[in-house]
Parts: sequence; C-alpha cells; structure tokens
Amino acid sequence: MELQSIYLNKVNEAIQRLGACNSFLAQHQENNDVCSFEAAVLQARKALEAIAFAAIAPNKMEYEAFRAEAEQSADYRKDYNARAIFQYLSKINKDFYPTPLQAPIRKVDGSWHFERRIDGYVTKKQFESFYDRLGKYLHADNPWGNNKNIQNLVTDFPQMITQLRGLLEWHFTVIRTPQFNGVWVVEVAANGVAPRIFVGKADGDFII
Repeated sequence: MELQSIYLNKVNEAIQRLGACNSFLAQHQENNDVCSFEAAVLQARKALEAIAFAAIAPNKMEYEAFRAEAEQSADYRKDYNARAIFQYLSKINKDFYPTPLQAPIRKVDGSWHFERRIDGYVTKKQFESFYDRLGKYLHADNPWGNNKNIQNLVTDFPQMITQLRGLLEWHFTVIRTPQFNGVWVVEVAANGVAPRIFVGKADGDFII
C-alpha cells in the first residue's frame, strides 16, 4: 500500500504541476514575460520527473538493487534525471512506461472493459525528447550562444500538456516482481478528485 500511495502522490503532483505550467504560460502570453515562461518550463520539467519517480514505485526493490549493483554503486534516493531513470527502469522492466487507456465500458455481464488509447498521449520517446528539450531553458542565456527559439516551445506547450494528461488520465503499468505479478490500473480524474489504483493480479505469466 505504501508504494501505491507514493505512485498516486507523484502522479497527482505531476497533474498539479501541469496545471501550474498552464497558468504561467497564460501569464507569459499576456505580457511576454520571460520569467513566466521559465517558470512554466520548470513546472513542466518537474512534472516529468514526478512521473519518472512514480514509475520507480512499483519496481522499487528491483530498482534499488540495480542501482546498488551499478559499476559505480549509486544511491537510488539521489536519482532525479527522468531520462536516466527511464533507462535504468527499462533494464529491469521493459513494460514500466504507462500504457494509456480509454475510459472503461461496462459490459452486459457486469465486468469492465478497457480499450487502449491509440492517440492523444505522449509516447516514451516523445517524453524523453520533451524532457531534454526543456533542459536548455533552465539556465541563463549565454550572450554568445544561439537563439533558443522560445516561441517554438510556447507554441508546442499546450499540446504537450494535453497529451501528458492523456497519458495519465486512465493508464496501466505492468509489474513483474517476485512480490507481485500483474498490473495497476490508474484513474486520474479531470475533475480534481484524488487519483486511485485498481489492482489486477496474475497467478503466472500474462499478456495484456
């Protein structure tokens, strides 16, 4: 239950930070204030990192062991870079990244059916690319450097925020550990209600 709480808390943090990002973007678009833009970038970057921390939770024991056994032993509690966390997680669970779903449909037999979402969400590759793209706006401008093309990111920001929400709104994450074999299905309601997890446990190997 503790790891589920961590997962839900970090996902909720990501949603809250995306909301703050929208607010700062609106301020920037109103007065062209670069500090508002940079505040939006910071909140978006932290939202992505919150999603990465959430992904550690269901794989926490394996992740901790993997980091400790690295060529240069590392304390997983000091990890922060979302791209690096994803690379580490892919070594221990290739299906760690959230799989977005459509809202469930009640079937005639009383069960619930989930169709996978086919568009309107951020893929793992897009997530990593966006994370890297945000990084160059976190530092003061070098006066001898190139133009960072702020307006290009401002233009792309709304769609990325929408698609990040699309990734999280309904999704599942696959867990294959000695302690648990199955999925967590997660609902992140658009109306501000706290996210929740539905657990699907398998007795053996499974296909989704």
